[in-house]
Amino acid sequence: MQGPFALLTFFSLPLLVVVDAVQITVPSAPPSNHVVQPNFLGISFELSFLSEYFGNDTSTIPPTVVKYLSALRSRTGNQPLRVRVGGNSMDDSTYVPTQTSPMLQLIAGDFDFDDQPVNYGPVLWDVMDKIASDIGGAAYLIGHCFFQLITPWYALQCYILPFTSTNLALSIAAGEAAQKLGDNLDGFLLGNEPDLYTSHGDRPNIKNYTTAIYIDEFKTASDHLTNTSAGNILDKHDIGGPTICCAWVRLHPTNLDALLDDGYTSSFGDILKYISSLQHYPQNNCNPGFHKYEIPYYVQHANVVQLAAWQASGVNKVVSSTGPNKQHLIMSEFNSASCGGIPNISDTFAVGSLWTIDYALQMASVGYSAAYLHTRERGISYNLFTPPDGPNGAPGPWTTNPPFYSLLVTAEALRSESQNGSIVADLDISGSKENTSVDVSGYAVYDAVDSTVQQLVFFNFANVSSSAGSSTSFDVPSGVFTANNGKNVLVKYLVGDSMQEKTNIGWGGETLANAGDGTLLAANSTWAVPNTQVDCTKGCTIKVPAPGMAVVFAGGLSPTGNSTANTSTNALPSSSLVANPTATGAAARLMLDSSTIISILIGTALAIISTSLQV
Repeated sequence: MQGPFALLTFFSLPLLVVVDAVQITVPSAPPSNHVVQPNFLGISFELSFLSEYFGNDTSTIPPTVVKYLSALRSRTGNQPLRVRVGGNSMDDSTYVPTQTSPMLQLIAGDFDFDDQPVNYGPVLWDVMDKIASDIGGAAYLIGHCFFQLITPWYALQCYILPFTSTNLALSIAAGEAAQKLGDNLDGFLLGNEPDLYTSHGDRPNIKNYTTAIYIDEFKTASDHLTNTSAGNILDKHDIGGPTICCAWVRLHPTNLDALLDDGYTSSFGDILKYISSLQHYPQNNCNPGFHKYEIPYYVQHANVVQLAAWQASGVNKVVSSTGPNKQHLIMSEFNSASCGGIPNISDTFAVGSLWTIDYALQMASVGYSAAYLHTRERGISYNLFTPPDGPNGAPGPWTTNPPFYSLLVTAEALRSESQNGSIVADLDISGSKENTSVDVSGYAVYDAVDSTVQQLVFFNFANVSSSAGSSTSFDVPSGVFTANNGKNVLVKYLVGDSMQEKTNIGWGGETLANAGDGTLLAANSTWAVPNTQVDCTKGCTIKVPAPGMAVVFAGGLSPTGNSTANTSTNALPSSSLVANPTATGAAARLMLDSSTIISILIGTALAIISTSLQV
């Protein structure tokens, strides 16, 4: 006969895994009026190594990179895919108007590991224009050489032919880019990290390169853009800068404030599109092996909130400004760690995928209009994807890295069915904005015009393997969605086999693991979770596996039109004792909610008691 202790043990162990659902409060209206588009998160390519991804000319563009970029473009609605070309190498590189294939030629010399200059010419614009055409539209943001502003010595670094003024290089390169790219040109950034010009020796005759000096040089540079082969570029309002990151911050903790207060916008507000572009990484790996943070830092939502609050005072000034030519603030370059990322951190599901999405949505919520995830040469741990070895443009399988999934998901999470744009709000779930011990977070995405909730985003940062079967339930109250949109809510999941996973990652039941050619494939694996569909008119429960996240789409359609899903009233593929025989292991771990588990335990216990009494 079973003793009472055996029954107590039976009850106590399973009940330890039953956790109350997380209660969600969604404001009835967005807390701000800052509008972002589904193309908010773009890609930043380092100029020096762009040919590894784009080929040497228009005849060697790899089909796989076109597939990758097309997959992103198909998720940005009526907005082009954002691509920035620049970085440290842009300021040191030389524009050669007569250069043909290859479009980039490395300049020999003893250069810093993250600053390899190149010779480049108009073929670069041809390649960029063709890719934009192939994928259905791109918005290129181009950094331009700023060194030539002081002396002819700097001009020689930016332009290889004889020149008649210190700004001839800037005028010719900008004019040819504008002519070739046309509507695919988003803008030019003048000055990459001028706050580091002093420490890097880029202004040897200036002991302290200040915001005031930059403003004077910006005036000189912009004046030379009034007469280019494309006409007066200033009339197009396609100018931005500076891209600042570091030294001005140490000298002035709110260096964006300093730039604004020194008269930057009052002097150039009529020509600026982007009032400033920031670059900010949570840490660096410039001395490999000596970094501050490990994976746990990145999956604490409070740290993301703090990171996005950098320059908050200046950001608020930009967002609150009004006028006929309102400027925008962008994060022109970011990733998990500067100087190429950190192996086994930057290239993991936890950091490359989940953290990047969380940080991107946080920036969208506080006032940024765009952010660009940086990619460098082969072998860098934070890259989006890895081309095959061999000559640029050569055939062979590509490898998709965890950060690429972040662009897919962010674009869909920011979808705007009405094409009005979206407003993002941090829901501060369970106090996650300040409490680093909370392992969940979430956002609401509103339509920018009618203020209805279009998407909800939920993160589960619990550090477990998918095989552990852990999940967290989020209770969405009734009334969050409109009556029509709440009837057929689609839930898509981003999941990985573990926090450290680098390959087995799925989004919406599809994966790029081992695809090789950039094609999303059905993920019929134990770690994958298929889409689910739920009626949320009276509220609903959304289960999110760990580690992973879910995007809840009002109306039932994702931006790619993929609404294939299991139907349920609580976002679960099934709530019966017998799991769906066709479900994967990851899907099965979502099937049993707490009430079902308790029912099973009670029924089983009664059966044991009955059997015991008969013995």
